[in-house]
Amino acid sequence: MKKAPLTDDMLTPAMLIGHISRAQRCTLRSRENDPIMTQNSCRAILFCLSREEGITQLELSRRAGLKPPTVSVALKHLEDEGYVVRVTDEDDKRAARVYLSDKGHALEKENDERFVTVDNEMMAGFTPEEIELLRSMLLRIRDNLKNPKGKEE
Repeated sequence: MKKAPLTDDMLTPAMLIGHISRAQRCTLRSRENDPIMTQNSCRAILFCLSREEGITQLELSRRAGLKPPTVSVALKHLEDEGYVVRVTDEDDKRAARVYLSDKGHALEKENDERFVTVDNEMMAGFTPEEIELLRSMLLRIRDNLKNPKGKEE
């Protein structure tokens, strides 16, 4: 038996968060100028490196929330395209530190501008107070997931 499609009043907040997240990623992806940025892992890596360069591949994996093999493959693509460089750590020759190249910095600047544009489109019509209330509620949801059932860490 076929179920009826979901209507807006049937969507839970968690379902809406998922729908909004997917819609945002699709919108960002559709506005990318470089095909490499259609890969979410590459976007996450560039975002992390734009905030802190010179971290190891393992630390990058943790910060980006990606598995080490995923980071390894994505870094290879980013390196081949000239967006990142890996430099052997002076103190630990087994480790490589990852940096954005000039080309990577330029791409991340474009991505930041694109993200701000999409963010502004998403929040159009909301007052600053509504935005702050929504932000605080989403942070609580995130924290609830980190600390299930109210258990203290």
